[in-house]
Amino acid sequence: MLSIIGIPGRHRYTPDPISFLLMSTSRVQPPTSSTAAASSRLRPLSRAFTLVELLLVISIIAILVSITIPALGSSRETSRRLKCLTNLKGLGVGFAVYMNDSKELLPRVRPLHDPSSGNTNDVSLLDVMAQYLSVPSPRRSNESDPNSPYISNEVFVCPSDRAGRDAATNFEPVWKSNGTSYEYLAGYPMEFLKDLLDDPVGAVSKTYAQPRWRELPVLLDNDDWHPGRKGGTPRNALYYGDWRADWAGSIVKFDSQDNRLRDLVCDMGRNGGKRFPGCD
Repeated sequence: MLSIIGIPGRHRYTPDPISFLLMSTSRVQPPTSSTAAASSRLRPLSRAFTLVELLLVISIIAILVSITIPALGSSRETSRRLKCLTNLKGLGVGFAVYMNDSKELLPRVRPLHDPSSGNTNDVSLLDVMAQYLSVPSPRRSNESDPNSPYISNEVFVCPSDRAGRDAATNFEPVWKSNGTSYEYLAGYPMEFLKDLLDDPVGAVSKTYAQPRWRELPVLLDNDDWHPGRKGGTPRNALYYGDWRADWAGSIVKFDSQDNRLRDLVCDMGRNGGKRFPGCD
């Protein structure tokens, strides 16, 4: 069906809409295989990794892992040390309450881990601390077996105390073989002076109260469990007076040739009413 549009000076045939649609669709041709192939040649081809690129990716991943794993390990050790400090601070609260009742005297007990005493664990201090901290004292897992491991409340245990150095205990953590991870440093001079002074406890307690000995710990870790510290003793310690918990100072490593040891013994003798030979 065609219509004629009359325009002055010219005539033009125009199909009606239906005829125009039929004419348009009849001219659309489906794509041939040749045109499809040509179109596919125009698309970029995907490329696989080469061996060099794959090795490069693996190397980068290995470097990232080597950086991340030590950082995670350091973070875990920092967390363990903070828990250890918290435990020492809690024990310091027990010491403060005890000394308030004992007229400023430290507990009169032997060191916890003194092999020369014939008893590597003096439960009296543990019992004292348990009483003033309202926690059960450490006890053997098998009461009839003196070699069975201890069961201890977490306040007596440093989380970094995870393996010992003693083959006789099968390298168990110190707290399992001794009841606690900490050492009562004040017990050593008490044990040393018990036959030299009438009141070794009073002498030791007075010496700890002197400002010059404020860096001498009362309690400290039984071993070097915190390797993250650079250039110092890798142990935590509890200090007299303010009962703060912090890094142990170099004074805990002194030996018989250290003048500080001589000065310490001299002060303890004077505070006990006796002047030892060699003391000014």
